[in-house]
Amino acid sequence: MVLRSFFAQDSSSLIATFVPGSADANDITVGGSIINNSDTPDGTIFVYSGGTGTTVTLDDTGGSPNVFNDDQEDDHVITDGGGLVANGTQVESESIITVRALDENGNPTGPEIDVYVFSQNGVTQDVWGYGTSEPLEPGTSYIKISGSNTGSSSYSDFITCFGAGTLIDTADGVEEVQNLEPGQLVWTRDNGLQPVRWIGTTEVSGVGAFAPVLIEAGALGNTRDLIVSQEHRVLIKAPATDMLFGSPEVFVAAKHLCGHPGISIRETDRITYVHFMFDRHQIVRSNGALTESFYFGQSAKYALSSPQRAEIRALFPSVEAINDAFQHTAAPTINAREASVLRAYL
Repeated sequence: MVLRSFFAQDSSSLIATFVPGSADANDITVGGSIINNSDTPDGTIFVYSGGTGTTVTLDDTGGSPNVFNDDQEDDHVITDGGGLVANGTQVESESIITVRALDENGNPTGPEIDVYVFSQNGVTQDVWGYGTSEPLEPGTSYIKISGSNTGSSSYSDFITCFGAGTLIDTADGVEEVQNLEPGQLVWTRDNGLQPVRWIGTTEVSGVGAFAPVLIEAGALGNTRDLIVSQEHRVLIKAPATDMLFGSPEVFVAAKHLCGHPGISIRETDRITYVHFMFDRHQIVRSNGALTESFYFGQSAKYALSSPQRAEIRALFPSVEAINDAFQHTAAPTINAREASVLRAYL
């Protein structure tokens, strides 16, 4: 069993409001929810209602377990559909529809966003949900500019971020993360004071995959509430880590710690996240807890799909200006299943 989780939304949250020259009986119609690319003409306009996203988990037994494949529904079976799709359903990433937002004058604006259309039971037009390469804004209209009938894509790999207001230990005492500056010396567990090389900030919708994880004061040795993104890794050092994983300490994604007392996902309308990066991956102290600095090294960079790299560059354009020398993360990382075992010992 190879479990893969990703953020998906109900197809009913993306409704067509204009369809240019639709004549084919299979084409999407005004008032209809999103369907596969081949039946959606370029120029189709959708409005996004929001509020339907959840995490979905499937068992990927295909030859590429990091890819949600098209036309391989037998190899992708839902184990937890999150209310969007029934457990046991065979699913595939059917196609990709690329859209751009429309401004108040009806003109395309902002970055291109890939919408990954998910079908079920081998039926091209039986669409149950979709994922996106970037968050969509509720109430916003989007126009289709292109698409692909081949939908195979890597599973979502969202950005690691601190919530604004997080206190970071520096040479000058604690500093709120959004006030850090390039060149400022920050305390690191393994390499003393290190200068910040790059900082990035973004504001996104605080629901679904971008919803923050709240680590309440004291839950992991933190002195006050700590807010991080779901993929942000926290350092866990306990006797159980050596026993279970052969390492005195491990990194765990914050979302995989949910269920431990005082740690949960808390959705909000909007959330501001902040990255900061050194010459190499470091362990820093944030609100008293040990967490990671941003990691976008060569090995990690090229492990991402093209849409995922585009997402990071779109949110943080200056990241590529850093000539980083990252080769390894500062501690080993455990997966969701391993984290669920570890939680019982914390």
